[in-house]
Amino acid sequence: MKKLNLNESFISRIWMNPSNYGELKTTEGKNVEVLSYGKPNYDSGADFTDSLIKIDGVSYSGDVEIHCSLKDWKLHNHTKNRKYNRVILNVVMWGEDKDDYKPGTLKRTIPTVVLSEFLNNSIHEIWKEIINNPVPASGLPCSDDIGKLDGEFVRDFLNDLGIERLKYRAGRIKQRFDTCESEQSKDSSKVVWEKILLEFVFEALGFSKNKTPFLKLSRMLDTEKLSVHCDSIEDTDAVLFGASGLILQDRDSYVSRIKAKWAALNKELRIESMDRSEWNYFRLRPVNFPTLRMAYASGFLYEIMKGNLFKRIIFCFKNSRDTMKDISNLLSGINYSGYWKTHYDFGKLSGTVKTAAGQSRIEDIIVNVIIPLVYVYSREFRNEDLFLKMKKLYRTEEDRSDNTILKDMKKHLGLTPGSICESQGIIHLHNFYCTKEKCSECKIGEKVIDKFSVSDAIREITY
Repeated sequence: MKKLNLNESFISRIWMNPSNYGELKTTEGKNVEVLSYGKPNYDSGADFTDSLIKIDGVSYSGDVEIHCSLKDWKLHNHTKNRKYNRVILNVVMWGEDKDDYKPGTLKRTIPTVVLSEFLNNSIHEIWKEIINNPVPASGLPCSDDIGKLDGEFVRDFLNDLGIERLKYRAGRIKQRFDTCESEQSKDSSKVVWEKILLEFVFEALGFSKNKTPFLKLSRMLDTEKLSVHCDSIEDTDAVLFGASGLILQDRDSYVSRIKAKWAALNKELRIESMDRSEWNYFRLRPVNFPTLRMAYASGFLYEIMKGNLFKRIIFCFKNSRDTMKDISNLLSGINYSGYWKTHYDFGKLSGTVKTAAGQSRIEDIIVNVIIPLVYVYSREFRNEDLFLKMKKLYRTEEDRSDNTILKDMKKHLGLTPGSICESQGIIHLHNFYCTKEKCSECKIGEKVIDKFSVSDAIREITY
């Protein structure tokens, strides 16, 4: 068989269709059975995550990496990259020089399958089959029928789902609040609320690609201790960039200063730094780099400690005549180090002045963190007036966000949401009904369920 230089996307399509190959074995002759292919990964790291593979009767859960040839593992520098530590199987198309190339991490050798040795048809035949059967476009099975439904009925359902989503987010916050409160003294209520605000805003700053490391970082921070030892935003810069593991070697005077500050501060704080490999830069525009988001996080942390930020947010809901505008201005006005107004990474000028957190991100934080947090706060203190003001904002304020889910779902539903509540209802509909094929539990699905086959029509949109 001629060894073509196939791209990994094509090989992945072959891998995911078991009819393309027979019984698999590793290069060491061990039987391989695919129990679950896992989820395609479009970020840095292995090509498939959460896979389940049985090798010689033993089941392994982890990642699967796809390559054209055995030597690619070394060429792509995976051996020392911690993002490949969870790889349980390396799948390659060609197996030349098997003895010379043995994929692995620093601690173990990774089992490898040479796919070309088990194909049922020629590459040319498989290629024709894939070309003639492209990946289907995304769509919902009820799209053609929604327009026939009463518009008020659909909006009422979306508003119900919007409230359901608000309670879902508030539930996450309440659960974390209860955990933190149990760990603090009775006189530390203010500290707990500020910690909750910090954690969930940090998570939001990470977007989908870096929310996990941002959340991990936030939970490493003791704001009471930091408040004693940090006297400037550059001090909080030193703590966050040091604890996150993002500081590189000296690039300029700013980097030298915060490295020195981190070394001095951590003698008191004793924080074990994260590893830089935990952060994702892959397929991110510079404006979304974790370094730039960290600069805003530093200013946010400083305002919580020194500027009574949590109290000011609550006062906005209690006293403002234009709550959305005033909270947006409050969060947009967070000050951060001047260095990050001209840089997007250490030693790398941005060319133009950048904002560390754009307006759309600020509005996302208000919708996904601030409003649910006020929901929990108002319930904890039985403040009905505050609760009603929060609810009015949620049900009447226009939502200007426009993420991928909203774009797709608005097209399918044939409507534009008129409020934050309706927008959140659309996202909740997508995440908890459409992608889970729960059409029979959906009020829209109930109206048109007999007109289509759900399992054949649904294609999940990733959130």
